[in-house]
Amino acid sequence: MNWIWILVRATGLTAYFLLTLSLLAGILRHVPRNKGFYLSFHQIIGQVAMLFIGIHAFLLLFDQYQPYSLEAIFIPFASAYEPFLSALGTIGAYLLLIVLFTSDFMKMIGRSAWKKTHYLVFPLWLVSFLHGILLGTDSSAIWAPIFYWSTFAVIIGGTIYLGAVMTRTRSLR
Repeated sequence: MNWIWILVRATGLTAYFLLTLSLLAGILRHVPRNKGFYLSFHQIIGQVAMLFIGIHAFLLLFDQYQPYSLEAIFIPFASAYEPFLSALGTIGAYLLLIVLFTSDFMKMIGRSAWKKTHYLVFPLWLVSFLHGILLGTDSSAIWAPIFYWSTFAVIIGGTIYLGAVMTRTRSLR
């Protein structure tokens, strides 16, 4: 059994799931109750997702089936294996780094710039979704499309909810 391959898959799926939970918690932070809980959960889970993305990328260096070079991991479209779909993972990781980094320096860059940058979580999540569902070796398993499309539905529903809350808040002003 190829343990590296199993760990690559497990860390990738875990990172995607944690990223989904973090995005959902960020959306739910706009629910009137429990704002503090959602914010703390959102921040911590986003950082843990980044950790799993890092482990996922690191393990790709040792995968015997399709080993990646450092260049293929860090430079979008440099992978010999599915360059576009691999690039989506790299781009997603960079976008998450930007979001996490700017969140740490929100007071320094200003709330307005931080908020605009923070909306990168939506394209970040979408490229992660596409990377996983189109490149993931488990995508042909019966559970994988159910997993990915369920998270897609939850995020779309949450985004619609967020849009409704923001529209209502603006109209009350």
